Amino acid sequence: MTRPINKKITGAILVIQPKFIGDAINNMTAISLLRELYPNNKIIVLVKPLLAPIFERDDRLNLTVMVDERYDKKQKKSIFYQAKKIKEHNVQLAVIMRSAFSEALLCTLANIKYKIGYKKNGRSWLLSHKYKLNNSHHYINRYCRLVNEPHGQPFSSSPSTYIFSKKSELIKANHSKPVIAVYYGGLVKKCRHYPSPQAFRSLALIDQISSSHFILVGDNQETSENAKISQDLSDNNIDFQDLTGKTNLTELVDIIASVDLLITIDSGAMHIASATKTAFVAVVGLGTSPWSIVEPKYENKVSLVANGNRLNDTEIIEEITPEKIAEASIFLLEK
Repeated sequence: MTRPINKKITGAILVIQPKFIGDAINNMTAISLLRELYPNNKIIVLVKPLLAPIFERDDRLNLTVMVDERYDKKQKKSIFYQAKKIKEHNVQLAVIMRSAFSEALLCTLANIKYKIGYKKNGRSWLLSHKYKLNNSHHYINRYCRLVNEPHGQPFSSSPSTYIFSKKSELIKANHSKPVIAVYYGGLVKKCRHYPSPQAFRSLALIDQISSSHFILVGDNQETSENAKISQDLSDNNIDFQDLTGKTNLTELVDIIASVDLLITIDSGAMHIASATKTAFVAVVGLGTSPWSIVEPKYENKVSLVANGNRLNDTEIIEEITPEKIAEASIFLLEK
């Protein structure tokens, strides 16, 4: 059994954030617990360049954001360079939320005394506090456990997810209409992508019941799929904006925080909605993880999870009909 940390931590604390936006948002719950344990210590979050802006806006936890330059596409740095940057901050404790061997090696090269993480990828010998991963745990529980258990389990529950947001200036809606952000993904999302014809039909059905202003969001890889939806919306005189590929990450956060409803596949956008307390409909086919361990712990949502008889992975999500999506959306709008 790993002994709890019972010596006073006087130096800085490093948190190696997960790589993906949804995971990084979920991990903010664990960082909140760390801040409660260490109200006066410097807490450094090591994040990929893409994610840095949303954590630089944090207004609650007094975090120091360090960009992980090993992932800088323009000028990628070595693990030795990154370790040297960390070492400059007198880090005494590291909580490693990524599972790769290289993350434990990074903390070892940075001469960090306490290194907490899961026993993964042959790295146990590099960790001072190591735990066996329970694959049935929700991701939030996985992250919070790496704070709670090494400190003798002082917490009995996890806090809610939260990220800073402000009112978006990009929304051009008629204020008498509900504003609905839409993220059905593109082909790049593979089995999670909701096909464009059904996507359009779901929005048309919603508009028939409650005339709405739709905002299509996504990145540059999803412009072609959303262009098809845009064309159908335009042909049917349905009010919309297509902001696909036109927003950065903080602008996307603010859009989702400012709308009345988000319709989304299993995605980072879904976790942004949960963290900004925006109602959402989740359209869930075959994901990259079981739905039970990624579903946001948030009440103001409807989760539509495919559970039919389709054997073709790409068709599973099609079991969720446009009618079901429209019904769930109207329910949340009226609620």
